Amino acid sequence: MRIDDRFGASTRRRFLLSTAALAAAPLAGCGGGGGPFVATTTSGSFQGQSQDGVDSWLGIPYAQPPVGALRFQAPRPVQPAAGIVAASAFGAASVQTVAGMTSWIYPTQDVQGEDCLSLNIWGPSGAHGLPVIVWFHGGGFRTGATRMPLMNGQALAQRGVVAVTANYRLGALGLLSHPDFADSRNGTTANWQLQDMAAALQWVRDNIAVFGGDPSRVCVIGQSGGAMHTIMLAQNPAYRSLFQKAVLLSPPSVTPPASLTATDAAAYTQLLATTLGTTPRGLRDVPAQTLHAAELAQNAGTLPASFTSGRSPYKLAPVIDGTTYLGDWTRRDWPANVPVVIDYTLDEGAFWWNVYDPATNTRLTPAPPPTLPAVTAALTAQLGGRADAAGAVIDAYTSAAIAEGRPADAVSLWIDIFGDQLLRNFGTRYAARLSAAGVPVRYSTYMHAVQVPGQGVPHCADVPMLFGTYALDYYRAKIGTGAQESKLSDEFAGAIVSFARDAQPTLKGGAAWPLYQPGANTSVRWGEGGSGDAVIGAVPKLNQLAVWDSVLGY
Repeated sequence: MRIDDRFGASTRRRFLLSTAALAAAPLAGCGGGGGPFVATTTSGSFQGQSQDGVDSWLGIPYAQPPVGALRFQAPRPVQPAAGIVAASAFGAASVQTVAGMTSWIYPTQDVQGEDCLSLNIWGPSGAHGLPVIVWFHGGGFRTGATRMPLMNGQALAQRGVVAVTANYRLGALGLLSHPDFADSRNGTTANWQLQDMAAALQWVRDNIAVFGGDPSRVCVIGQSGGAMHTIMLAQNPAYRSLFQKAVLLSPPSVTPPASLTATDAAAYTQLLATTLGTTPRGLRDVPAQTLHAAELAQNAGTLPASFTSGRSPYKLAPVIDGTTYLGDWTRRDWPANVPVVIDYTLDEGAFWWNVYDPATNTRLTPAPPPTLPAVTAALTAQLGGRADAAGAVIDAYTSAAIAEGRPADAVSLWIDIFGDQLLRNFGTRYAARLSAAGVPVRYSTYMHAVQVPGQGVPHCADVPMLFGTYALDYYRAKIGTGAQESKLSDEFAGAIVSFARDAQPTLKGGAAWPLYQPGANTSVRWGEGGSGDAVIGAVPKLNQLAVWDSVLGY
């Protein structure tokens, strides 16, 4: 049985619903006399609202609440409510804890729970047949929520697309796996959050025409963990047809031994169940917050010696099960008919080691290793005790920094090494691989530094620019609100929307966004030197990445 048929509805039922959606599409133009209309979907009928030429529908469920017997099960189709439901409030966040560095980009969520499988839609009033952007947030597989003002799709919709933001299960509720969890419909035992995203995309395919979107022109934008999931979806034939383009913002690679193998993931779940005095099946009856807190404590501790994987803070991550997640994405092909953008921030690692709360001038991260011996020790540990490999990396980064006139002190080296090891080396190598294979791939680097006391261009710094939410109180002192920030947000979001909309995407000034060709000046550099400009040029800090090929076995 194909995975994309397991969500519930038969092929015939999906055809009939899609046909009904297309028939209803002209209502978007009528809009009840210019206002928002009642959208009838597979989840029921929902009343939207309108603001500044954009209609929106918030908190629409795309799957049943994954509670009780549906905890640790694939998402199930919604049973539509009777009557018309007001879609005026965002749905709850998945259960999560926001702290430390994560609080630099995400505020604490006061409305959270297991009933979290909802999405939000924004579209220009009177829209019909517009391209669709679907957003999957990041957060280390543990945090994030589309109710955050950061991810408001209003500004994207004003650029002429239908914008969709979707929640999914996080942490223990989205990632615990065990053979005893075998789904009663599709047999899967893992990756509930990936299956949630697939279900959201299936919902978009079946319903987005009602909201003025074209289901054959869907571009998924994933950031960080959401980008890694987007890759997993694209590489799996069961999900591949659900979207036509992709934007990958800062995709990481988290695989064993950093994360858990399928065998160790089952043992991890068993260990948690034992701690809570129950069985893996019995974890369905443990209160969500209790389960969440216990798993966080287990993740922070040391695993028994019998575990051969789970060596990083990202122990609990997507599990390679061969059905939903097929294998290490960095070593698998990308579908040739899916154009893709890969984008990183200039100093990804600063997010883990050098971000501040500007209101209190306090560091939100651990202090980075202050000396070269400390860097060597930390990197050797990360590389499983391979001191020779750590030395080779440090030498390569020191040489590159000196040659390019950049700081080569211990802290600067560590921030670059950390971010490149987790993130940038993988996607940059992958972009070169896709280019060689003839895949339409584009590459860019977000280079606009954050405001002091912050330093550099950390992971996540580009997200407020994409959504145009950089001037919100939570971000203005971090990102800036001047003329250059306004210009850069317009440049960055405009180019991403052009990619989603156009066969040949362009930058704000009309220049074509070229396909990436390694060794040529074909990447985009956003906001270099504090500017609001987009410039086509070379990939920055490229030379230092070559050392990872031998260290990581590519």
